[in-house]
Amino acid sequence: LKVTRDEDRDFSGQTLRIFAAGHCFEDLAVDWLRKAGFDLRTRDRSGNQFGFSVAGGRIQGHIDGVVVAGPEGLAVPALWECKSANAKNWKDIVRRGVVAAKPVYAAQIALYQAYLGLTEMPAVFTAINKDSCELWHELVPFDAALAQHASDRGVQILSACDAGEWLPRHTTDPDHFECGFCAWKA
Repeated sequence: LKVTRDEDRDFSGQTLRIFAAGHCFEDLAVDWLRKAGFDLRTRDRSGNQFGFSVAGGRIQGHIDGVVVAGPEGLAVPALWECKSANAKNWKDIVRRGVVAAKPVYAAQIALYQAYLGLTEMPAVFTAINKDSCELWHELVPFDAALAQHASDRGVQILSACDAGEWLPRHTTDPDHFECGFCAWKA
């Protein structure tokens, strides 16, 4: 899910390499799942990635894939979302599940399910440990309340931007650990 366009932001070389490595891990996971017997679709008939666009294109997302057939007992069609993570984050996802360990990923999954009409079956979430190549798969049921909250938040942010309003900061402490990742920390 992105609210701005990547070409509108300057990323460091390291960040661009991290993005590229994530795409490589995703491509590997697609191959592994297909070899395991999953019918996983990552592109539409025109060769484009599946996705959605709302609010005049200002909120959009592209999914990693849709599982249309798999092992007996797997309910389909199911959204497939894949993330690679360092060992520490991967272990946290395995221990607590993606919803608790990575709420941003959970909101992303819920939004994708909602906007693409893949709400009947749980999403298949795959996490790859970048350090050891261990895999974790879990089923993530659709959370309508989370999808609605995230969508409403996006609309609230866009409305405030359009009106030239500043929304309250998450924190007033510029040394807060999450501020360290923000290009607009100052």
